[in-house]
Amino acid sequence: MGWLHQLYIFMTALFMALIMVPALRRWAIEKRQFDVPNGRKVHVRPKPRLGGVAIFIAFLFAMLVFDDIARPVKGILAGSLIMFATGLVDDLYGISPKKKFLGEIFACLVTIFVGNLHIAHLGNLFGTGSVELPLWLGVPFTVFAIVGVVNALNLLDGLDGLAGGFAAVALGAFLLLGFNDGNLAVMSLCAALVGGIFGFLRYNAYPARIFMGDAGSLTVGFLLGFLAVSLTQGPGATVKPVIPFIILGLPIIDTVRVMSERILRRGNPFAPDRTHVHHRFLDLGFHHRFTVLVIHGLTLFWAVVALLCRDFPAYWLLFGYIVLSVLFYAGLRLSLKFRDKLPLLSRDSDRSLRESQVFQTLARWNHHVEPVLAGLMLMFFAWTALSPLDISNQVFRISLALLLVSCVAFFLSRDLRNPFLMALLFMSGMVIAFQSEQLALSGSDGFLSQAAFRNVLFAVGGLLVFYKFAFRNGEKVLHHPSLDFLLFAMSLSLAILSPELKLAYRLQEVILKGMVLFISFKILAVHSRYMLRWVFWGIHGLLLTFVLRGM
Repeated sequence: MGWLHQLYIFMTALFMALIMVPALRRWAIEKRQFDVPNGRKVHVRPKPRLGGVAIFIAFLFAMLVFDDIARPVKGILAGSLIMFATGLVDDLYGISPKKKFLGEIFACLVTIFVGNLHIAHLGNLFGTGSVELPLWLGVPFTVFAIVGVVNALNLLDGLDGLAGGFAAVALGAFLLLGFNDGNLAVMSLCAALVGGIFGFLRYNAYPARIFMGDAGSLTVGFLLGFLAVSLTQGPGATVKPVIPFIILGLPIIDTVRVMSERILRRGNPFAPDRTHVHHRFLDLGFHHRFTVLVIHGLTLFWAVVALLCRDFPAYWLLFGYIVLSVLFYAGLRLSLKFRDKLPLLSRDSDRSLRESQVFQTLARWNHHVEPVLAGLMLMFFAWTALSPLDISNQVFRISLALLLVSCVAFFLSRDLRNPFLMALLFMSGMVIAFQSEQLALSGSDGFLSQAAFRNVLFAVGGLLVFYKFAFRNGEKVLHHPSLDFLLFAMSLSLAILSPELKLAYRLQEVILKGMVLFISFKILAVHSRYMLRWVFWGIHGLLLTFVLRGM
């Protein structure tokens, strides 16, 4: 089973959810099943709250139709049915927190014993060797961890599209981790669940027409938790346990912080209030849309960091994550304390995201992206050129051909933005991305290894490309995008024609990095011809290095 199988699962769940959500919304309105606003909730009008039913049924249907149900998957599906029933009963009739916790614990125990799925080790978290958990400790710790994730996501579900968007980003990261690890069960579960969530988000984006309710938030949190366990435990798992923790960490850290503050105030740690991270951003002056965007951006940032730095030592990742989280909350607390001295936030607008003062300020810095992108690419080219790479005969021939044809095309056209020359530039970038993947296999194991340095460069470049698109303020970032992506597809096809290249290196990472290079080239071509000239000669200098080393 490959990507096509996962696509079928995703599309089935997506269309199933798109069909079901409007019907469930009408039924909830007829039966007056509403989420009623109160002092700690943001919405001001009652909203139907059975969107989680569509998410779960779409997920379950896609799994039963397309996937082979192995024992771990049976356990996850059995436990998710119990969790879904618990949330649905709470949505329809309301149950006490104690009964809800008992339902969550029972669902976890069913999955653990039916699927034989529990946390047996935590990895090398402290630099002293792998932390192993015996069965008598691993089972209760698994229950504690999953119930924590479930309730953390439930508490995050406070703004339109917030919990669903967070889960979609996390599932995308889990899907890539499953693909890299060859874990087909995790890939199928992720594809089915993210399809159901996307279908729901169509009606849950601000202003929301329906909420997912506890049936959705509890079940999605439960599935995210056990997907993390599936990725990290078992004889064939290679994903460090700290990686899923970083991806899911934002609501977990926030829940721990909120409960700790309540205990220090001698209050009930489970009493609801308005101290969660999304409430803090609202108190700071951000409005609904921008708050959701900021939290989704933070989630995406940590997902990218986890994916690109997954080969780092676990204790470095955990230490770095905790330090940056503490600094983030300290900065947020400081901003709240001096909010009156930040007039930018008080002038923010909820009418439209692009009309907000914060957006306009960020958009004014948009033109600074081009020189930074050019600098990052030149650093990448220089680092690759100076690294100990083995140049095969095939790479030598491709580099020589691209170098000669590109130079001839340039001297004939004298225009760096010539479509044919741009196509050659894209192809050269893909070959360089493939060739540089040798560093992932031959780099040192230090904190800043060859592969780690390159991954950091591409992570920053990808965030800058996202920033350029997100805060473009009406300007065109790419001209003729359909033609550009056709050229990219052709370049990618040409670059991976060689079986030697395709089998030797990690294709999914090369494609991602090739896309970052491709879009960066085009941004420079459209907005900065001067910077493009430097990148053009940097690419050709690197191709010349490949040729000279291969001779």
